[in-house]
Amino acid sequence: MRFAHLSDSHLGYRQFGLLERENDFYDVFARNIDKIIEKDVDFIIHSGDLFENARPSTEALLAFQKALLRLKEEKISIYAIAGNHDSVLRKGALPPQVLFKDLGLKLISPDNPAYVEGAVLICGIPYVASSQKRALISAYNNLSKLADKYLKSILVSHQGIDKWMYKDSHEVELAEMPKNFDYYAMGHIHNYIEEDFGKGKLVYPGSMEIWKTSESNDNFREHGKGFVVVDLSHDRPELERVKIKMPREFYQEVIDYNKFSQRIHLLKEKIQSLDKQAMLDLTVVGGDFNSADVYELIQEAIGEDVLNLRPNFKPDKVLEEERIIDENKILDPRALLQKKLNERYGRDEINKLSIDLLDNLSVGRVDDAKIISNRFYSEHYYNGENLSNNLNYSEDYYNGENLSNNLNYSEDSYNGENLSNNLNDSTKEYKLNIEDKSSEKDSNNDKLKNKEISLDDFQ
Repeated sequence: MRFAHLSDSHLGYRQFGLLERENDFYDVFARNIDKIIEKDVDFIIHSGDLFENARPSTEALLAFQKALLRLKEEKISIYAIAGNHDSVLRKGALPPQVLFKDLGLKLISPDNPAYVEGAVLICGIPYVASSQKRALISAYNNLSKLADKYLKSILVSHQGIDKWMYKDSHEVELAEMPKNFDYYAMGHIHNYIEEDFGKGKLVYPGSMEIWKTSESNDNFREHGKGFVVVDLSHDRPELERVKIKMPREFYQEVIDYNKFSQRIHLLKEKIQSLDKQAMLDLTVVGGDFNSADVYELIQEAIGEDVLNLRPNFKPDKVLEEERIIDENKILDPRALLQKKLNERYGRDEINKLSIDLLDNLSVGRVDDAKIISNRFYSEHYYNGENLSNNLNYSEDYYNGENLSNNLNYSEDSYNGENLSNNLNDSTKEYKLNIEDKSSEKDSNNDKLKNKEISLDDFQ
């Protein structure tokens, strides 16, 4: 059995406010779908951030609908989870992917955490913030128990793993991942990553387009952007990396000011040879120059030949300042925030809370930041009593006996003929039946409203 694994499409993203870049994301998504159909796979897995945000534009929705209809014609099913960009943290809120369930999209969610495609278990959990790590690990562990019942299994997850993330920016550690899945269909990290893990393969296919200019890096030059075709017919899955040509070139150029005229002329020739206007990050270094004067020279030489120009100037004086800063190891805002919190509280969970709040507030997601705060206080101040009432996907969704009950199957359901009666055959969905705790929830919510709480309570 062969399937395509892709992730982080970010449909609707208008990079630098440019309509042309938004259209580039639609273009490259369509190119991926064309190539997937050409590869004649059995199904597709999308590991989150299908859309740039939880309220996609009409154009973004139509771009995905067009692709979905093409896949339906080819009888290729697609499974997907929500990522951090297209999730809505409010309890009971639905991600935009749910709009396409009637067109054949199989959404992996807390309500429907598991499907079966042929003889392969496909299960997972949508994005979980690092401050809710306990719920994430519980979900992983119990989906792992479910996977033991199948010859082949796939875990779909949109989380950053510590090995490939900046310090303290991950949601889970590699050592905490279950080790009994044949394939780990990961999303969230935009570089291509492939690694043997447990008995299978752990893969981040990377983003489909260059979402940040920093993604035009060595990883991109080696692996490109695209998707992965996975063959499950072997003891350990075999992979084919499929690269998709980008609609437009990204250039990151560094020019020595002492050779400025010669280098800018060569750059102009290269850019003018392209079919589409390029994106250009240009840094001028060394020497003693006036930045405004050099900027005018750049605009005059290539300003009309690029779609977007991001200049950066580092004369000798600036280079010396950077050297001094580096020697004194000045910390970035994330590190400074965590350093101060560590000095006062020394608690890892408070550090993770601060990063979750910073990530959400920095992009204007105030409501989500409030929800994260409420969950944190209910979990740690009330010793977990109110956790399951505030999480979209709490431990109760996935823990032990409840997983079997909520998916409508038991230990005896996995013998021969009974399998098709209890597990999804690519059309049936499972509904989780969580015990009503409304009275307990109301009680704890009243406590939260009537009592002032400080982080000092956690020392």
